[in-house]
This record gives sequence, structure tokens and C-alpha cells, in this order.
Amino acid sequence: MRPTILTTVATHQTTPPSSTVFGFVRLWGGGGAGGGATGNPSAGGGGAGGQYAEKALAITAPGAQKNIVIPAAAVGSTTLTVPGGDVTYDTNVAVAKGGAGAATTTGTGTGAAGSGASGVGDTVRAGGNGANAPGTGTSGGGGGGAGTTAVGGNASGATQGSGATLSGGNGGAGLTSGNAAGNAGSQAGGAGSGGRAGNTTDQAGGNGGLGRAEIYYLDQRDLLCLGCG
Repeated sequence: MRPTILTTVATHQTTPPSSTVFGFVRLWGGGGAGGGATGNPSAGGGGAGGQYAEKALAITAPGAQKNIVIPAAAVGSTTLTVPGGDVTYDTNVAVAKGGAGAATTTGTGTGAAGSGASGVGDTVRAGGNGANAPGTGTSGGGGGGAGTTAVGGNASGATQGSGATLSGGNGGAGLTSGNAAGNAGSQAGGAGSGGRAGNTTDQAGGNGGLGRAEIYYLDQRDLLCLGCG
């Protein structure tokens, strides 16, 4: 009952073996990008962490191919609000939504809120909130990605949110000095921090972390052995 673990950007094709009677999928949505900073000075807020979703699958047609989509990471911008990508199994049978991106600011940016809404699964957990920028000299940290056991951790000030166990990624830490784009979140689903502009050069928010997926297929022998050992 070892899973197939998917961590790269692609439309992954998965086919249940002919003996499969039951399946289980775990999905982690991508983290949102942090907010850009376009004022002089200014600091963006942090993006929100990606969701976690899990779903038991009734395999009625073994051998039928299904797609698992892991989209590209959210890329921080000085003009756009960029959410994390949704990770999906069989289009909408199971969906882990990407975290919201934070908006660009000319002053102190607002962090994006994590949410469990619109995810599809037997269990859906929200990513963590991105933090508001405390001032024009400090950008907000990114929210942590949700995991199998808990929602993602909320960011606070420049301190990033922690990714939840298992496999949730940490958010990017906020910036307290310099003129730089925000820090990127980690896979799976950690959100980017806000950019920090201390002069006339605009700075993008940090990139969101990629999503992730795991798929398990069980045959009759696996089910009979669930209580073994």
C-alpha cells in the first residue's frame, strides 16, 4: 500500500491496476504569492497557505486513467494579486484549493486569509493566514500550508506561518531590511511573504510553494491485511 508521490508541475496520469478495489488520494494546494511593494517606502502583506484535501475513492473501473494536476507555483508580482494553484484529482473529484495571494500596496499591505472553502474531499483543511505588514519597513510573513493533521499555521508580523504535519510547507519570512522581493514559501503550499521597497524600485511579493499529491491504490489482499502485524 505504498503511495505514488507527486511533487512536480505536470498533468500526472495515474491508472488503477486491474485488481484495485479501493483508492485514497491526498492533495496539497499551492501557496499564494505575497503582496508587491510599490511605494517609497512600502511593504507587502503575506500570501495565504494552500489547503489540504483527502478523499476515499470507490474504484468502479480499474484500468481507467485519471489525471492529477499540479500547476506551476504562484509567481510574485508588483501589479497582480496571484493565488496558488489548485491541485486536483479527476478534475473535481478531489480538490485542494491554492491559497489566496496578497494584493500589491503603496504603503503597508494586508495579508491574505487562509480558507477551507471550495475544497473537495472527505476532509479539507485550510492554509494559514498571511500576516499584515507591521509598517512600511517590515513586510508580512506568508501563511503555512495545511497538512494531514492540522490547518496551516498563521503568520504574525514578519514571522512566517509553519506548515502543518504531514507535508505542509512553511511560509516565507517577511523582510525587515533592504530592497528586495519577498521570500518564497516552501512545498507543499507555503505562501510567499510580502516584498519590501525602501526606495523607488518596486519589489514583487515572494513566490508561493508548489502543491503536492499522493495516490494510494489497494487490492483485496491489502484490505485483508489492514489488521496484520
